[in-house]
Amino acid sequence: LEEQENEFVDQATASRTVSELQIEIDMLKELEALAQQVIRSGTDRKWDEVSKILSESQLVRDANGNWRKLIIFTEHRDTLNYLQTRIATLLGRPESVVVIHGGSARDSRKDAENRFLNDPDVKVLLATDAAGEGVNLQRAHLMINYDLPWNPNRIEQRFGRIHRIGQTEVCHLWNLVAKDTREGDVYTQLLHKLEDARTALQGKVFD
Repeated sequence: LEEQENEFVDQATASRTVSELQIEIDMLKELEALAQQVIRSGTDRKWDEVSKILSESQLVRDANGNWRKLIIFTEHRDTLNYLQTRIATLLGRPESVVVIHGGSARDSRKDAENRFLNDPDVKVLLATDAAGEGVNLQRAHLMINYDLPWNPNRIEQRFGRIHRIGQTEVCHLWNLVAKDTREGDVYTQLLHKLEDARTALQGKVFD
C-alpha cells in the first residue's frame, strides 16, 4: 500500500495545460532549491527538540538514571532512517534502536517488537504507522510524534499502543509541530475541534 501511495503521488499533478505544468515545475524547482539550502544548513529544529528530550528530560530516565523505553512515530520511512542514524549516534549504541515500517517483513517486525518489549538494551522504537494499530507496546509509557498524520484518529491509534488498560505508568506524549506550515495548521484545527467538542459536551471531554 505504501509503494502504491508513493507511485500515485509521484504521478499526481493539478495541471491541465502545458503552461500550467511549466508553472508547477518552476515552483517545484524553487522548493527543491530551498530544501537543499535547509539540508546544507545542518539545522533541524525537530531533531533539536528530540535530542533535548533524550538528553535533558527527567522523564526519560528512572530514579537510578537508567533509560526508559521510548517510541517515536514518523510518517515517512526516509525520516525514520534519518532518525535511526542520529539517535544511534546520540546514544552511542546502534543496537539500542529498533525500527518497524510498512516494508518490514512479518518476522522482522515481530523481532523488533519483541526486542523492544523484552531486551533491556533496546531503548527506542522508531516506527511508521505500521506499528500504530493492533500492537501492544505497553512496556513503554513515553512517545514522540516526530510528525503528525493528517487524520487525528491516527494520533489516537498511536497513543493507544501505550495508553491502554493495564498501563501502570502515567503516559507522556510529545507532538512536534512546525508552526507556519500545513502541519501547524492541521494541529491548530485539531485543537479548535477539541474546544468545540468541550463546549458542546459542557467540559466532559477527556484531555
